[in-house]
Amino acid sequence: MEITTDIQGINKVLKEFKGEKAQLWLYDITHKKIAIRISINNQDSVVYLIIANCKYIQGVFSWDNPNLSIEQYSDEKKLENVYKLIDYDNDFKLEGTAGVSLAKGLESECGISFDNFLL
Repeated sequence: MEITTDIQGINKVLKEFKGEKAQLWLYDITHKKIAIRISINNQDSVVYLIIANCKYIQGVFSWDNPNLSIEQYSDEKKLENVYKLIDYDNDFKLEGTAGVSLAKGLESECGISFDNFLL
């Protein structure tokens, strides 16, 4: 499994990995940590995007033909970085302030909890 927290690296993987479906897949009980799973039909290869300290979500829980990217900006009032996972084509947005990571690999490597992911 390949894991990265570098925004440019994450956006590169997202551009190259042509997923067919995105789904809200994992979350903790407070919804402060959320993972979006991107998959391709009939393939075991998946991408998970994990955002921590989630503050805002907009959109559906599952959609086809995702076109996701990560943006980062500074909230000058709160003096914190904001990480925004956005899909302009599908009207989806997820924001958090504690970081973002991407895990790419086989479904069997990723598991069904946050234990194998950073953040």
